[in-house]
Amino acid sequence: MKKIVLSVFVITLTILLVSCASGDKTVIIRGKDLKNAQLTGVDEQGRTLNFQIRDVELDPKDPEKETYLYTVFYLDKSDSKWKNVCKPDIENVAKAIPLSGSWDQTGAYIKSNNLVTFGCTSGSLAKCVRFGYKPWKSVQGKSLRDFHQACTRMVRADYCGNGQAHTQEGVSIDVYDVLGIQKQTPKSGMVFEAAWQPDGATYINRPRLLNNLSEIRKECPKKLTGRINENGSYSTAKKALQKWPSALLFNDSFLRKTPPT
Repeated sequence: MKKIVLSVFVITLTILLVSCASGDKTVIIRGKDLKNAQLTGVDEQGRTLNFQIRDVELDPKDPEKETYLYTVFYLDKSDSKWKNVCKPDIENVAKAIPLSGSWDQTGAYIKSNNLVTFGCTSGSLAKCVRFGYKPWKSVQGKSLRDFHQACTRMVRADYCGNGQAHTQEGVSIDVYDVLGIQKQTPKSGMVFEAAWQPDGATYINRPRLLNNLSEIRKECPKKLTGRINENGSYSTAKKALQKWPSALLFNDSFLRKTPPT
């Protein structure tokens, strides 16, 4: 399969952007020039910590060669040791991609000119950039900001758009969209799962983990009223898009139940 969902959680580091003054000039440091930079920032738990950017390299998966991967370490005050902010992804890469702004506990994007968030390659923020949904760009005259946000909901199976994930590590999905940035894989053996927009699922043909359906209904009954497949009328992405033209992304997944605990 061409896409793998590895991490349920979004692992991010939010830091205050720093400009460096040299005489009467302000020097903007970016890309590989940030290697060895030391910063003070705030992690997801709100702790103020010291950080180091140990390495910076172009993302080998970016054909446009404009995305950098950062190796970021933080000083753990409990044992005074430097540790990687990121957990290794499925390819054993523990790096991050910086994105402007931040995301709140519900997974909603908060625009900011003063904050940058480092999303680890094992989490949804970086995954969606690597899928091609670069929020700073436009394709066919459409900003990819909403596509990136919708993608983060999709990767985590956040149907209600409230930050609650409904997937598990290692679950495969196939991603495609209305712009053709990602295209549906033919004969994947997967079934149409859902259509997505920035605030969660536009329509659910069936949840990624079948046993989660009742839980999802309870979480946001008003939001999903009439948007869960009851009679098979909208069993394909094409049919769903005709009914709900606001959908931006779609995904297929294998039919599976939640494994017993």
